[in-house]
Amino acid sequence: MSGSGFARRSSVGVALVAFVILAFCINAGARLPCYDVCGTDIAHDYEDRGIDRHHPPFFDRNFEYPPLIGEVAYAAILPFDRGLRWPFLLNALVLTSLAAATTWRLWRRFGMRTRRWALAPPLLVQGLTNWDLLAVAPATIGLLEWEAGHALLAGGLFGAGTAAKLFPALFVPILVASCATTRRWRQARRMVAGFLIGLGAFVLPVYAIAPRALGYFIQFHSERVPSRGSILFFAFRDAAMNTWLPAEQEAHVTTIVATLTLTIALIALVAQTARGKLSPLAGCALATIAFILTNKIYSPQYDLWLVPFLVMLPVRTKLVVHFYVSSFAVWALTAAAPNIASSPMSLYLVGAPVIYRFVVLVLLAREFMAVESRDELTLRERNLNDASA
Repeated sequence: MSGSGFARRSSVGVALVAFVILAFCINAGARLPCYDVCGTDIAHDYEDRGIDRHHPPFFDRNFEYPPLIGEVAYAAILPFDRGLRWPFLLNALVLTSLAAATTWRLWRRFGMRTRRWALAPPLLVQGLTNWDLLAVAPATIGLLEWEAGHALLAGGLFGAGTAAKLFPALFVPILVASCATTRRWRQARRMVAGFLIGLGAFVLPVYAIAPRALGYFIQFHSERVPSRGSILFFAFRDAAMNTWLPAEQEAHVTTIVATLTLTIALIALVAQTARGKLSPLAGCALATIAFILTNKIYSPQYDLWLVPFLVMLPVRTKLVVHFYVSSFAVWALTAAAPNIASSPMSLYLVGAPVIYRFVVLVLLAREFMAVESRDELTLRERNLNDASA
């Protein structure tokens, strides 16, 4: 590439990064007029959980998140005696930086397809709803580092992401399995070592000093019933939207169903990857879809987990648009339906986009596998042509 061509290409990447930063600034500014910073868990959780500089999460206050989120949240409130806006802005600065770094790394590798990330509603609208970018950014950059052959660094990034949200941990067995066909066991060991180091650096200091925090984390999530917006919520209700089970039993049964379904899906993906039937990147994307669909709790920012794969895998633009539309529709109607109609009509209004999103995710899963099959066929044909030549 000529110097002028490289400069033009870099300028587009810089423009995308600048656009993401500007969008996050607008997102943050739109929330600030409210005392409690409108529509974000980041500020609400300080007040709801009673967290301040004198009462850190995990030690003096129960906190239902993995350790890295609590550590970042506490660091952001340390400089302030009172108020929610300034801690929110410090958190927003960290998350905006992660979004910008991810944008640049995706641009360097995938070029114009990065627009799917930079223009994604789950990023622009939900990027400051919660701390999910603490997991999405390292998980995405970790996959790029794995592709570049930096196994130890990739594992460390997956570990750091898992310390914020659990889904990057699913990538580890899939990537280890991908080493089976080529017997790259040294690379697998380095990645696992990096994962343990990255995870331990954030998790061990908390759980070693406050072991009850781990018990609270497990208990809190196991006792939650499915929320509106999750497919499990509707799977355990009849036509009148009455639950089949008492709340305690519903929480217990759906936890078992979700855990078993995700485990079976992961085992199948690992097996297919180990046999060379599935590329590791497609396997990680499918594992992310499985985690989203089996999650008892719906939060709009969870869809952000999948967005990097829409850049890294060449799926059809039509499906990408359907995913963004369905994602936005579930979020909007989950928030608005109770104000539009009473139950059960309000739940029907939520259920329609939930089913739409479910179908889109299934089609995306099929597309991920189809794309990899085409790529594998092209590679096989190229190898045959090289051999005959």
